[in-house]
Amino acid sequence: MTAALDFCASVTDIRVARNALCFTGDIDAATAERAETLMGDRRLTAMVITSDGGEVTAALRLARALRARSLLLVVKNHCISSCANFLFPAARTKAVAPDSILIFHGGIAPGAFGGLFGDGEERELLSQTRSFFREIGVDGSITWQPPWRRDPRSGVRSLAQEWTATPAALRRHGVTGIVDMWFPSPEAVIRQAATQGMSIGIVD
Repeated sequence: MTAALDFCASVTDIRVARNALCFTGDIDAATAERAETLMGDRRLTAMVITSDGGEVTAALRLARALRARSLLLVVKNHCISSCANFLFPAARTKAVAPDSILIFHGGIAPGAFGGLFGDGEERELLSQTRSFFREIGVDGSITWQPPWRRDPRSGVRSLAQEWTATPAALRRHGVTGIVDMWFPSPEAVIRQAATQGMSIGIVD
C-alpha cells in the first residue's frame, strides 16, 4: 500500500505511475473507460483512488474491471458515494490509507423506486445494482441504509446523509479482503470527515 501511495503522491488525474493506477476525479463513462484501458498494463498491482463518486453505471463497469484484474484498491483522502458503494466492495483486496475516509451515500434503495422518472430508469438501476451485489456476495444495504447520527452541538438525532462503517460492520455485510483500514476510533473518523466538510454517521 505504501509504495502505491508514494507512486501516486503527485498525480491529480488518471494515469499509471510505476505499478499503480492512480485515479483522481469523478467516475463517469469517460474516466471509467480510460481507467479500464490503463488496466491493460500488466505491471499494475494496485489502484489508488481519490473520488467524490459519480455515475452508477460507469462505477459498476469500473468496479467489475477492478475485480477482474484483482488489483489492490487503496483509498487515498476519500472514496465517496459510487466509489464506496461499488468499487470498494468489488475489489478483492483493499485498504484505506491513514487519514482517509470511505463514505457511503446515495445507494440504490429498494424502497425508493416507484418509477418517479416515468420511464423505469430507477427500477433498471435497482436491478443492475442488485445483480452486482449478488455477483460479489455483498449485502448492498450498507450503501443505502443510513445509521443514526447525533448532532454534536444540539444533540438532536437524525438519519445520516453520509456514513462510513467500522471494519467489523463491513465484514458483516460481506465486504471482505480489507488488508489495512485507518479507523483509530469512531470519533477520529468523524473528525477527519469534518475536515472535508462532512457530518457523518457510522454503521457499527
